[in-house]
Amino acid sequence: MVLLDSLAAQRADGSLVVGRGVPSAWVSSGKVISLANFPTTNGHHLGLKISTSGTAVTLTLTGNAPSGPVLFQLPAFVGNIAHATAGTVDEATGTGTIPAATRTVTVTLK
Repeated sequence: MVLLDSLAAQRADGSLVVGRGVPSAWVSSGKVISLANFPTTNGHHLGLKISTSGTAVTLTLTGNAPSGPVLFQLPAFVGNIAHATAGTVDEATGTGTIPAATRTVTVTLK
């Protein structure tokens, strides 16, 4: 269960936290992290995939949309975000916040 929580966690407010406990060594070019059938609110389930190519890290969601925003928080993002294709970023905390309806976001590292 601890490994699952490091990949994704559903908060009571509806927001979904993705990647908070992923070691930086797992975020290198060519690596893929995926999770299927993750339980969210109201009996829904979703899948997620984090893939890396060069300095680009892409999060793709499948299945049911989350009930709130997605907080994409890889430790490798802290002080290292150059750009994100959707949502907003807080470089100091290493958080990309994307709306629930967004299915894919790519974060480019410095």
